[in-house]
Amino acid sequence: MSKPNRKVIRLQEMRAQIAQKAGVKHVDLVFEVPGDTEYEVEERRCSFLTQDYWPLAVVKAVEAEGDSNNLSVLRKIATPPEAFDQLVEVAQLTVGELTELLKEINGEAGTDTGEGSGSSSSSKSTPEPSAPTSSATTPVAA
Repeated sequence: MSKPNRKVIRLQEMRAQIAQKAGVKHVDLVFEVPGDTEYEVEERRCSFLTQDYWPLAVVKAVEAEGDSNNLSVLRKIATPPEAFDQLVEVAQLTVGELTELLKEINGEAGTDTGEGSGSSSSSKSTPEPSAPTSSATTPVAA
């Protein structure tokens, strides 16, 4: 018997719905680092899971280490972690760039600010013109 003020959510179904609506699971950041010779540069790629896919075990482990800042969490979810180190140290990621990166990671996850959980980019509704209505204050032509 179900309880009247309770909603049951099945984890597997919820994951399937998130995956279907989100579309984007990773944000790849491509950056340049110095190459082997003086005038050579190499491209590196660091891939980040969007925030909806961050494993809570990873977030919990970072917090248990007493280090709950964004850099520590990002390094744990970055693939490969060494590329994140290069991004910070060699490419000299700035606070402003980190902020933009976090916006991308958060923004690409299922819902943005102002977007409800039931919205979908594949099902956009267009308002249809409403039929004219009459009211008691509108004179009716005879």
